[in-house]
Amino acid sequence: MPTLDEEYVLPDALASLGRQNFDLSLEVILSDGGSGDRTVASFERLTRSWPARSLAARVVVSQRPGRAAQMNAGARVARGDILLFLHADTSLPPDAARTVMGALIDREVVGGGFRHRYRESGTLLRIISAYATARSVLRGIHYGDQALFVRHSVFDKLGGFPDVPLFEDLRLSKALRARGRVVTLPLTAITSARRLSQGGVARTAARFAWLKLRDALGADPARLKADYPDVR
Repeated sequence: MPTLDEEYVLPDALASLGRQNFDLSLEVILSDGGSGDRTVASFERLTRSWPARSLAARVVVSQRPGRAAQMNAGARVARGDILLFLHADTSLPPDAARTVMGALIDREVVGGGFRHRYRESGTLLRIISAYATARSVLRGIHYGDQALFVRHSVFDKLGGFPDVPLFEDLRLSKALRARGRVVTLPLTAITSARRLSQGGVARTAARFAWLKLRDALGADPARLKADYPDVR
């Protein structure tokens, strides 16, 4: 879980992890980019009551801030065969861990993600979520707010997330398609629309689409990141 000043959204994500099946052995790694608030302290406090035999929780401080670097730092110390990357403002359904493990029984499956839904209401938000889910089902493309999961061995062979400041999730998702079968689970990850809401949903959605087009045309990732709204 990559974090940077996420004290206020972290509890919902952690609560969703705490609701997973306790007969499974899960490791939760917070990879922090140097938070100035109480993100790390909140993580340690909220995970203290988890069953020690089932849910191991620890903190990694990334040497460099940035989602890709932080998620790679967390993956390097992860001991499990399956990696799931959860954004701090995203919550998993109760049976997520078991369903991921069930999907990966098929050796042809290399990874995947969840269906998409925003926590907030609104017609345009529902349309955006429906599009995101359809894109995942039809094309095998999952973004970070869909809780990407991947076999640890495949992730290592791909070299982890590309070292780019933006769209690292898109790049990994495309790389996974070239490695094997990618699945969209019949469960929904609930995420925050805070980035969209800050500048107006329609305007920000159009801005995101423009950034994706520029990325596809080979624009400098650093310049794209400068135009990406940073919301905490």
